[in-house]
Amino acid sequence: MKDTEDKYLEAIINNFIALITEKNIDVAAIAAAANLDRKQVYRFINRENVPELTTFLRIVLATGFTPSDIFNFSFNFKEYMKSAGIQKIVHKGEKN
Repeated sequence: MKDTEDKYLEAIINNFIALITEKNIDVAAIAAAANLDRKQVYRFINRENVPELTTFLRIVLATGFTPSDIFNFSFNFKEYMKSAGIQKIVHKGEKN
């Protein structure tokens, strides 16, 4: 697990928190349903650690949400790419 300092990851966590808050879903209930230690879920929500993708998927599915629900929010990817130094590759036949 890694420390969470990425802006997109922060946005994902914020959206996840908003969704579980809106549905009044308890973190302990998520952990139990996902068959995970409560600390793992709290560390994710508190932005202390990034779970592996499979663990993240267990957390999401245990809430009754889908990955589509969790990733459904506005985000400025152009600014993100610029600040992170990410360049978009140009596919053959496409213009820049």
